[in-house]
Amino acid sequence: MPGRKFVRRFFAAAASIFIFVSLAVCRSEESPKDYSFNGSISREVLENFLSRAVSHQTLGTDDDPELLSDDIRMFVSIGAKFIGRSSIIWKTPDDLTAFFSRSSEIAAQVHRADDEIVLQAGLFETVDQGVNDTEIPGWVFEEFGLVPESRCYRYADMLYEDGSLVDYFAPGNSIPDISRPETRMWFWHRAKLYIDAGYEAIHFGVVNAMAMNDPDHAFYDELLTRVRGYAQANARRHLVLCDAHHPTGWTRNGRTLFDFLSYPLRVQETAGRPIEGTIEAGSADCIYGQTAGGLVPGGWEAVRLPYLVEFDNWGSSGYGGQDIGGIWIWGWDEIDWFSRLEESARNDWLGYAWARVKEMDPYGRLQMPTRRILADPIGDTRYWYYANDSGPSCFFGFNQEGAIKEIWETDG
Repeated sequence: MPGRKFVRRFFAAAASIFIFVSLAVCRSEESPKDYSFNGSISREVLENFLSRAVSHQTLGTDDDPELLSDDIRMFVSIGAKFIGRSSIIWKTPDDLTAFFSRSSEIAAQVHRADDEIVLQAGLFETVDQGVNDTEIPGWVFEEFGLVPESRCYRYADMLYEDGSLVDYFAPGNSIPDISRPETRMWFWHRAKLYIDAGYEAIHFGVVNAMAMNDPDHAFYDELLTRVRGYAQANARRHLVLCDAHHPTGWTRNGRTLFDFLSYPLRVQETAGRPIEGTIEAGSADCIYGQTAGGLVPGGWEAVRLPYLVEFDNWGSSGYGGQDIGGIWIWGWDEIDWFSRLEESARNDWLGYAWARVKEMDPYGRLQMPTRRILADPIGDTRYWYYANDSGPSCFFGFNQEGAIKEIWETDG
């Protein structure tokens, strides 16, 4: 009888080992997502990055080293590979050299943790009088075929000459005209410095607003060609991904000007159920099913451009919690609305939104929110939404790490 027990134990152990080995073999045979590129990027690799994209506004720029370390820990833990809006220039930095020195340090710290991660910078549809104190380097003049001179940028030379959109954001803070050389010089200047700092993607904001005098997109084409040409020779992996806030994208001579697109989710209120929201393909001003195709900068032909949808932030209506219509979701912008859901409801809604976007349009992916500013702060202390798990390094974390990681791991 002891012999039989031994035999049973032997076969049970053998079966366990077989199952363990079989699972290990199956896992080893699974194809991990490919994030490799150099000089060009395939559709598969680009879509892999977009499928692991987060929106993380101004990584590290609040000068909190513990929070920066916690953010990077979170990226690695959840498997994030594309960090959207990680650095933003909205207002002209007082010290451009110091700003980009810090940006470079942050990028290096991220890439020490995961050198596959793509960091995205943001150059938005805004210019302010601070450019009047920003000296133009000689290499900017040379890039545009001009004789270098000792001067600063001229704010007035970036604006629409007919007065359109001047002081749009505030006095001395306007939407610039991309057809004006001074504007393109300023955008290329900052794009070059971001590429030098290790950023491999640039978001160009609401490009329509800057293109009123660029109907065939020739001036944007020129700018993007310069930016990509510099990246080809100088970027970490000899490539920069360019996108914009646009529902269809632009094509010129059969080519798409952007690598992919980004747009708000456009969450719709659920009638009669306060605070609840859904995503609908037929809603006004949405990107679902709308993107154009063509020969993309990566060199492959797209039936339609891939895109990200984000929890956008654009301000406060002053009527949070009320049904006021328009682009507001229960009176809030999208991230303010999302941050006010209960934790479990936020987790559930991320899963719903991830599946819903893919169901409506195979070219779209949800960009997970990991850090966005709140126009309507929660209480007296919560001015930002953080997906981080709450803890000593991120006291006001909203605890969405686990939900994001589970959604991505389940999706494969």
